[in-house]
Amino acid sequence: MASPIQIDAPEIHIPHPKEWPGLMRKKFREYRRVLSITKKPAMDEFKAIVKVTGLGMAVIGLVGFTIFMIVEWVKKLGI
Repeated sequence: MASPIQIDAPEIHIPHPKEWPGLMRKKFREYRRVLSITKKPAMDEFKAIVKVTGLGMAVIGLVGFTIFMIVEWVKKLGI
């Protein structure tokens, strides 16, 4: 019979619910900082992003379909 896993990590700190508001305030500060340094993309930049994303999705879909067809072909041959 396997022995139970023993975890002895004093550096792990699970925040008490009373500490949550301070953590939330810190996270919101980080989010606000990120949003303050970002900008809305121009239309040409947005179109380029859409094209690259669409092409990537198509390539991944084609690879998946090709693998599926090979597996089905192998099943049909009975190998």
